[in-house]
Amino acid sequence: MKRRGNRAFLASVMVLALLSGAAHADVPSDKAAAAEALFQEGRALMTKGDYASACPKLKASHELDPGYGVLFNLADCFAGMGKTASAWATYREAAGMAKAAGQRERVEKAQKRAAELDAKLEKMVVSVAAPIPGLVVKRDGVALDPATWSVALPVDPGKHTLVVEAPDKKPWTSEVSTKGPGSTVTVAVPALKDAPKGQGGAGVGPTAPTPEDGRGTRRTVGLVVAGAGVAGLAAGAVMAGLASGKWSDAQDNHCRTDVLCDPTGVALAGDAKTFATVSTALFIAGGVLAAGGGALFLLSLGSAKKEGAGLVIVPSAGPRSGGITAMGRF
Repeated sequence: MKRRGNRAFLASVMVLALLSGAAHADVPSDKAAAAEALFQEGRALMTKGDYASACPKLKASHELDPGYGVLFNLADCFAGMGKTASAWATYREAAGMAKAAGQRERVEKAQKRAAELDAKLEKMVVSVAAPIPGLVVKRDGVALDPATWSVALPVDPGKHTLVVEAPDKKPWTSEVSTKGPGSTVTVAVPALKDAPKGQGGAGVGPTAPTPEDGRGTRRTVGLVVAGAGVAGLAAGAVMAGLASGKWSDAQDNHCRTDVLCDPTGVALAGDAKTFATVSTALFIAGGVLAAGGGALFLLSLGSAKKEGAGLVIVPSAGPRSGGITAMGRF
């Protein structure tokens, strides 16, 4: 019986290891390493009570390599900052992740933390009096789904900025503060006023662009595109140099033949291949941009010469009314 128990235990460990490996198989090693470093630093900052610095690092770690552990710690960090709504939502997200993985204890732990915050949540209702096509309501820079209008949504304590916009309407802005744990504040968005037409005066329409405006724009765009192309070519040259250096180091110090190398040589050869691929892409993109930008610049010069030549006849401004003056531009 003891031997069977040991076998069952070993089998469970192997299954968990396989599941863990599968969960991270699609995460590149460099991203996983960066995520781990950010997680450890975030945890250390939390231990010191520096939640303001810890939360962004934990959030970045989760974005690089999503996982229950970092998500649960991020929720703890938000709670430490007093961001009750963010903590509540993150605990619930962690519970959902654990549920999908069949981890009951973690589900219960995250759900318990979220439930502890229920009574402390502060909520905000955004009531739109006159919804119109194209209307957008943003809270703290984030657009709210129209389905959430008139719904009491949890928000973090403090001040929040609402901006309401719609085509051909004046934007409406308001700053709203929450009122304490368990409270709900309602914001009534009024009907937006029409935006001014923007005409310069009676009978005066918008100024039409002049030919010189178009030529100047083409010149500027041409120079910018050509400059980007030159920068791409320079970057390609740098990457080519790095590729050559990596390959030389591998062949000279870590490889007996082109295909027989020690682990360091294999890594260097892989880096050389990557740099060479990037170099080729940069050379191609840089060449296309440089050629396109140069052609656009030359085209703007050519059109300027064509528009500058010709004969223009204008009314005479001299003392003899009714005369005309011929002005040549060649």
